[in-house]
Amino acid sequence: ESLEEMEERAQVLADAADLKKMAVLYAHPELPVEVSAVATARCYFDRASAPYDAEQIISTSAYCAKLEEEKQQKEAKSLEQQMERLEALAPAATKVKTVPAAGPEAAAAIPRSASQVHLFDLQDAA
Repeated sequence: ESLEEMEERAQVLADAADLKKMAVLYAHPELPVEVSAVATARCYFDRASAPYDAEQIISTSAYCAKLEEEKQQKEAKSLEQQMERLEALAPAATKVKTVPAAGPEAAAAIPRSASQVHLFDLQDAA
């Protein structure tokens, strides 16, 4: 074998080993993930040499702040409208009903439902 064939053979075997490793990781998601210290990513826009337009950044920031403010105002207005609708639907509570403290005469004066269930204390039955 020539030198070129040996290099190509080594490259093919390395590719096959990588493919086998990926197939095993795909078939077994429970296996731990290997992390390389040299595997880093950089954002194109955050790099020091990235071109930028200061006016565009300022106007974009102001636009986002304006959108956020409008969203909060809309949510507050929506909440106020919802509360107004609920208050309109709720019956006006003008008087609070109370039960008399004691006495069968006072209890008899309270209107009762025909399907009412009376619960008695077990100590009184004994």
